[in-house]
Amino acid sequence: MTSMTSLKGRPSVGFGMTFAADGDFWQVHRPIWLSNINLMDNSPAHDESQADHRVGSLALRLVLITTGTLLIWLGVTRLTTVLWGAEMSLLQHIANAVGVFSLAVPMVLVINRYLDRRPVSALGLHAEKRAWRDFLYGALTWLIPAGLGLTVALMFGWVEIRIDSSIAELIGVILLLILLVFVYEAFPEELIFRGYIYRNLTAAVAPWVAVVIQALLFSAFGTALWVISNGWGVFLERSVLFFGMAVVVGCVRLISGSLWAAIGFHLAFQVMMQLFLSSQYVDIEVSDEGIFTLTTAVVAFCAATTVAGLLWRGGANWTKPEPQSSESTAQAEASVRPAEGQS
Repeated sequence: MTSMTSLKGRPSVGFGMTFAADGDFWQVHRPIWLSNINLMDNSPAHDESQADHRVGSLALRLVLITTGTLLIWLGVTRLTTVLWGAEMSLLQHIANAVGVFSLAVPMVLVINRYLDRRPVSALGLHAEKRAWRDFLYGALTWLIPAGLGLTVALMFGWVEIRIDSSIAELIGVILLLILLVFVYEAFPEELIFRGYIYRNLTAAVAPWVAVVIQALLFSAFGTALWVISNGWGVFLERSVLFFGMAVVVGCVRLISGSLWAAIGFHLAFQVMMQLFLSSQYVDIEVSDEGIFTLTTAVVAFCAATTVAGLLWRGGANWTKPEPQSSESTAQAEASVRPAEGQS
């Protein structure tokens, strides 16, 4: 998630396991020649072994995907720094976005398809009308409370905003930031943490536990980037900040049942903060950045779950694991077999 104060010289951090219907990883992936043995052996010791195998496999996948994500962000940002220097330019920003997107997104999609044998829709990437609705609702989950908080701050004179750019320039920068944030941060980060990692976790544990664990992993990822770039002095601040943000976005993902909602929320948050606080691509001056952050970001994150609950009606599942259905597993495996046969 990018810094709320500046993009210059800062790391950009924005903000599985396949199961059968009964939640049994081994039932899906066991070798054919062991099928009969597995069906006949129902001893408690064997069940315990299977449980250990599932937990170990899940832990390994989470470590690998998180480590791979960290290496991609570090590698891309270090390379662009060598090429363009420490001062963030538009060209470097674009290069970072393209590089991260081109490596991180395929990594997740390939692992999800060939290792987990799970359809992309299982990650929460629904298609067509629902995708647009959830994306819009996710953005509104941020914009409604943040807009109300900023309006109150402006009315009472707590903060003043001066814009020295034309309307055309302002619109152009907003569109540019929407594109860059989506490609660089919102889509790849949400796909990894609230998509792949969250879906793997909910197959084995309660969704609320999955929210906490993915938040810990996201905090470790984001904090590591900042510590590597800025030293240990930022460790406590960034780890708490990233954990809190990831918990809220994870709750939006849980309540909505859609990854697009988390992407919309993330996009709205990052675009607004970068637009008003980085002043990199447009001339905007905020009199008090602390008050601005408090009345927009803090208010929005505190109110996000309430707003999400109003936008997405119906009870959310907080306590029951959600193993992948055997039908969706079969569909995913069928889609993989032709490609494997052609290789």
